[in-house]
Amino acid sequence: MKKALLVVSFGTSYPKTLKRNIFAIERELMWAFPDRKFYRAFTSRVIRKRLYLQHNFRVDGVLEALETLRVEGFRDVLIQPTYMINGDEMAQMMEEIELYNGQFQRLSVGTPLLTARKDYEQLVEGIMAEMPTLAYDEGLVLMGRGTAHFANSAYPMLEYVFHACGYQNVFVGTVEGYPKIEDVIQRLDEHLNARRIYLAPLMVVAGEHAHHDMMGERPESWEKQLLAHNYEPVPVMKGLGEYPKVRQMFVEHARQALEMKRKQR
Repeated sequence: MKKALLVVSFGTSYPKTLKRNIFAIERELMWAFPDRKFYRAFTSRVIRKRLYLQHNFRVDGVLEALETLRVEGFRDVLIQPTYMINGDEMAQMMEEIELYNGQFQRLSVGTPLLTARKDYEQLVEGIMAEMPTLAYDEGLVLMGRGTAHFANSAYPMLEYVFHACGYQNVFVGTVEGYPKIEDVIQRLDEHLNARRIYLAPLMVVAGEHAHHDMMGERPESWEKQLLAHNYEPVPVMKGLGEYPKVRQMFVEHARQALEMKRKQR
């Protein structure tokens, strides 16, 4: 039976970030499933178009990739998304996959990074393993993308788990959801006797949001807002795809998807 591995990402148009994060996750998954032929898909049409026009690099969307797999005769397909949460992107991907229901003998879909309770604890461990040891007067602020989808609750939950794991000086905010940077700064003022704040993206890639919303020159960037409140922001420009333990989490989710599918047979 022909087997395929399809890794689905939102995508990024930053070549260095693409290699260090998405390609790194893909490579880890390819190593874990050597019996499967590898394929990729990006869900952002804007990014796919930009990559093609600027770098002559073509990437399929999910439907295009699935159609290729069907035409090439694959019967066993494992799909692993590199999403953070079970939000709009995951829902859209599942709708597109549903259109191919019955086209493959076995179709297994892994979960996003933050799905089960243990995922939060593993992510805390994976992030802190890559961060400098925080002194009593230092803090860490993580910038997530955020969403209007109810799955945005994953971000405040993650902060809660950080604190439950003993990292009281770690705070989580979002660009497009809740908490906002204003909420984060308020909590810093109320709960942390710190001046130096490490600032890192809570995203699979350190792309557009990290370069503009987190560390941009605009006065509303997180860096500028922290400076305005007399904090000293120290950037950590690494996407989660650069964290070994995070990459391994995606591998575990893919394995769990295969195991679940076996139990259902």
